[in-house]
Amino acid sequence: MAYDVTCLRVSELNERAREALSSCLGPDVWVVGEIHGLKVHAKSGHIYFDLVEKAAAATEQYIAKVSCAFFRGSYAAWQRSLTVIGLKDFELASGIEIKLKARVDLFVKEGRYQLIVLEIDPSYTFGAIARKRAQTIETLRAEGLMERNKALELPAIPLNIGLITSYGSAAFQDFTSIILKSGYAFRITLFDAHMQGENTVREVTRGIKTLEKVSGVDTIVIIRGGGAKTDLFVFDDITICRAIATSHKPVITGIGHEIDLSVADMAAHKYFVTPTDTARFFVSHIDAIWDFLEDASAGVALAARKVLDTSSQGTSMIAARLALVIQRFSSKARSSLEATASSLLRRGLNHIALNDRRLLKVLSAFTHQAASCIHDQASTFDHAILTMKLHSTSLLKHMGYNLEHHHASMLKEISQGIAESLTALVRYEKDLDHMRPEVTLQRGYSITLGRDGKALRDANDAPINERIVSVLMKGKVHSVVYDKEP
Repeated sequence: MAYDVTCLRVSELNERAREALSSCLGPDVWVVGEIHGLKVHAKSGHIYFDLVEKAAAATEQYIAKVSCAFFRGSYAAWQRSLTVIGLKDFELASGIEIKLKARVDLFVKEGRYQLIVLEIDPSYTFGAIARKRAQTIETLRAEGLMERNKALELPAIPLNIGLITSYGSAAFQDFTSIILKSGYAFRITLFDAHMQGENTVREVTRGIKTLEKVSGVDTIVIIRGGGAKTDLFVFDDITICRAIATSHKPVITGIGHEIDLSVADMAAHKYFVTPTDTARFFVSHIDAIWDFLEDASAGVALAARKVLDTSSQGTSMIAARLALVIQRFSSKARSSLEATASSLLRRGLNHIALNDRRLLKVLSAFTHQAASCIHDQASTFDHAILTMKLHSTSLLKHMGYNLEHHHASMLKEISQGIAESLTALVRYEKDLDHMRPEVTLQRGYSITLGRDGKALRDANDAPINERIVSVLMKGKVHSVVYDKEP
């Protein structure tokens, strides 16, 4: 079987393609693109990623891609060079735009075209980050979004927090430990999201949209731990910043950097350097509210005590005045009744004495007249002396009986008058006793006092919203007039 001299084996084909690439592009070439799918091989320490060119109109799509390999030796040499120029915090991450120097290679065994990275220009990356940051700021300002979230009012007592961070991360632990130690009834609704890498923009944005729909969430908090400067570039992304700015709930950031301020921080309602500072803000906010409530409670208690003391003094004065009035009235009534009884008794005795004198006069005149008649007509009436004596005795008895009858009637009338007067006196005393405030209060009535401490007798004397005090048999009731019927 004859072989065609133009027919190549696969290895030969790949080898010739490799040589052609090398001769065409030279020993090395500078390429610009965005890192995607960054991975570090655990055993070898080599770094692999794709370098992509994105379409201008669609950030999630790319128009070209090439595989890259940054071998451990080259990577270590590159990092040493960064240390020399003072860029220790420059780290590779998915999503950042880089300018790299590489050798174009074709892996013969697999027939895979790739770039063997020799070094990366950090100044280009920082410049790209700065350009992206400036572009994001300009876009937000043009759309009027830079101050929009700041205009929202933070709830007075923000106890229900929507938290966007990586569950179990140092940022999560720092934030929740401060919140839990505070002792307040905070409630945290967590949205677990990657806080660095190519998924950060999508997951943080989705977290904001999700927590906005949770009705109980008062404010949304975005936190992450510290890291390299290049780790923060995702928080300059227009998608995240626009989601923060347009959120209808206040968004607070604690992205974990001390020097650089991300655009997300600028668009947020408030921002803090670390997750710990963010948690302390919420705790101190509730501390201030708690202190205010304690001061207000003490003020209300003091004012209430003053009002009660004033009302008690007013009630005591009124009770003393009522007792004095009742005492005076009772004294006058008793004196009047005693004077009436004395007058009745005196008049009765005078009447009895007057009748007795009249009777004696009648008896004396009758005796004298009888003696004269007997003397003048002794002879004529001797035979009738006995009869006359008997008649006189009978008459005297009859008159004595009438006198006793009149005397008894007068004593009975006087006794009845005195008894009726005493009964009226007892009734007056009972009426006066019923008029005492203590007895009135025991029957379920109350004494209502106005703001000036005087008893109210007319509904018109109590204006609407006026504070009044009702004195009961036991205790007092403080009220506010909301309606009245004159």
